[in-house]
Amino acid sequence: MKVRIAALLLLVAAAGYVSTSGLAIDPWRFGLLMLTGFLASAGASAINHYIDRDLDSLMGRTRARPLPAHRIEPPGRALGFGLGLSLVALGVAYLGLNPLTAGMIGLGLFVYVGVYTLGLKRTHASNIVIGGFAGSCPALAGSAAAVGVLSAPAILLAVLVFLWTPGHFWALAYRSREDYRRAGIPMLPAVSDERTTVRAIAVSTALVPVATLGFYLTPAFGLPFLVAAALGGGILLALTWRFVRRPSVETAWAGYKFSGTYLAIVLVGAMLDAVVAHRLVP
Repeated sequence: MKVRIAALLLLVAAAGYVSTSGLAIDPWRFGLLMLTGFLASAGASAINHYIDRDLDSLMGRTRARPLPAHRIEPPGRALGFGLGLSLVALGVAYLGLNPLTAGMIGLGLFVYVGVYTLGLKRTHASNIVIGGFAGSCPALAGSAAAVGVLSAPAILLAVLVFLWTPGHFWALAYRSREDYRRAGIPMLPAVSDERTTVRAIAVSTALVPVATLGFYLTPAFGLPFLVAAALGGGILLALTWRFVRRPSVETAWAGYKFSGTYLAIVLVGAMLDAVVAHRLVP
């Protein structure tokens, strides 16, 4: 179920909701958003495990997962489990929230399973660039759950996650290049030369804090968001610069580990910004 990934996606959904609603949080709707978001993420991960069980058995990073390790037999049980969770998530979102929320959750499922896992992961180095849009959908689902439309703050947060994803996962892939080559997965660090890989990771990572600071220039976010984005972005840029100067598994891994923390900092900043702004409204 990849619970740690689900937790980060739930934070994205929560940020989409709160940045749209401010203090006007409906506990029932917010709770349903968290429930359906978790079920959808867990379901998509289980389906991904089923589809990629052959690749996972070839990679040191993944061969201990339940299917390649034969802890779940037959493998079709994992597929049924994932499909069941996904259908429940869509049904509860549709009936308990609204069709737009269900649609955004369904879009995330489709992009992750259909576009990324089945379509691009094994065929093209752009896999995580395009497939990363799946991680943006929780922000849109959060806005839809809050007010039934897609708000400007939620759309900007979706853009943030979309820009953040490639550099984050390329840094991980840099550390596991031999694994990806062994499995025949065309992740960019596994198929490109060192100079191209370092440049791609650096540019895509540095673009995120620069673009995020630009969000402050819109009416969607204010000072609390700017402070969080600046603090987190400064550290991320420093780690990126260290990686550029001394490309290594260690510097790439340091950037990868902080990258997730950076995203959490900015998302929390977005929620704090919405709460503060709401309090200041007469």
